Amino acid sequence: MSKTYIIDALRLHLKARNITYKELAHAIGLSEPSIKRLFTGGDCGLDRLEQICQYLHLEFSDLFKTTPRKRKLITRLNFAQEQEFAKDQKLLMVAVCALNHWPVADIHKHLQFTRSQVQELLKRLDDMGFLEMQASDRYRLLVASSFGWISGGPIMQMVQSVSDDFFNDGFEGNGELLRIMNMRVSRKAQEQLKARLEQIALEYEDQARADAHLPLEERPPLSVCIAVRTWVPKFMRDLYRLELRAKPGRKSEISSPKQT
Repeated sequence: MSKTYIIDALRLHLKARNITYKELAHAIGLSEPSIKRLFTGGDCGLDRLEQICQYLHLEFSDLFKTTPRKRKLITRLNFAQEQEFAKDQKLLMVAVCALNHWPVADIHKHLQFTRSQVQELLKRLDDMGFLEMQASDRYRLLVASSFGWISGGPIMQMVQSVSDDFFNDGFEGNGELLRIMNMRVSRKAQEQLKARLEQIALEYEDQARADAHLPLEERPPLSVCIAVRTWVPKFMRDLYRLELRAKPGRKSEISSPKQT
C-alpha cells in the first residue's frame, strides 16, 4: 500500500471529524507547518502514523477501509446527556469503561451485567455519538483526548458529592500523592502553572491510551484529581484583617477524574 493512499486516508478521517491540522499538531506535539509538510510530502514514519491513529482512535486496518462516517470526536456531552448518565449508573459505568479502553469482553467479564445489557448500553452510547459500534465485540471511541465533563454539571456534581470518600485516605500507596499548598503568585504565573497542570492531565490520558493494549489486570484503576482555585481555609480566613473577596465571575478550576 502506497504512502499516498495512507496519507489520503488520514486526511479523510480528519475531515470526517472536522479536525484541523492545527488541532492535530497541538494534540501530538508538532507545529502546524510540520503537520502540513507531513500531509503534502507524505513523509510519515511508522511511529508518527501510530501516534496520529491513537489520537483519532483508529486501527491501522481502518485506513484501508471505505470512506469514514462524518462523526466528529466530541469534547463535551450536552447537559441532557450528562443528566442521562447521572440517572443511569450502568450507562455511566460502561461509558467510563470505554473511556478507559476496556475491551467488550472485559466489560462482560468484570461487570455484573448480562451480555444483552452490555450490548444495549453500548448501543445507547453509539446513538449519543460517544462511540461507534463496529461489531458485537468491538467499538471505536469517538471522544477527543481533551474530553471533560461540564463544569458544575450533573457528573461534576456527582463527583463532588463523593469527594469525602476520595480524600479520606493517606495517599501513601504506589503512584499516590496529595499536596495542598497555599501561596501568592502573580496572575501571569497562575495562568502558566494552570497550563502546565492541563498538560499533565493530557499526559495521564496519553499514557492510558498507550497502555490500552495491556490486560485489564495489569492496569489498576487510578483516579486523578487536579484542582486549583483562589481559596483560604476558614480557620485562616478568620484571622485576616482584610476581608477576602472572590472576584465576580471567578470559577473554580477543577478537572474530573480521567481514570476510574
